[in-house]
Amino acid sequence: MKIVLIIFTALVAACSGMTLNTNLGPYAKNKVITTAVKEYSPIEISKYDAMTLGFVEASYCQERIDEPKPNKRALVNKLKVRTHSLGGNGVVVEACAKTASGICNQHMECRGVAYSVPERQSRP
Repeated sequence: MKIVLIIFTALVAACSGMTLNTNLGPYAKNKVITTAVKEYSPIEISKYDAMTLGFVEASYCQERIDEPKPNKRALVNKLKVRTHSLGGNGVVVEACAKTASGICNQHMECRGVAYSVPERQSRP
């Protein structure tokens, strides 16, 4: 039993100067933000007295074939994060399309409009 205690104490002492860095903080923060910003269609947003905050854009370039391909859902989530940074809680995605780009195997970009949307509809 004494040997186990000595080994445990030595391991704890050896690891006392170690630090662990992760990207969990930004990932978790962005996950919360994407749930706080709702995606609306143009018809849905017209039922609210929503205030336009500005245009938002997101793009992704797959430079190497072993990198992930462009993903619309990931780009819409980036639009939501950008909408939140403008103080908004709603976004209308106007277009997402794959485009040609010289250095990219595949390139996709999405564009939308950020809104501050009230909780209740103003029009039926």
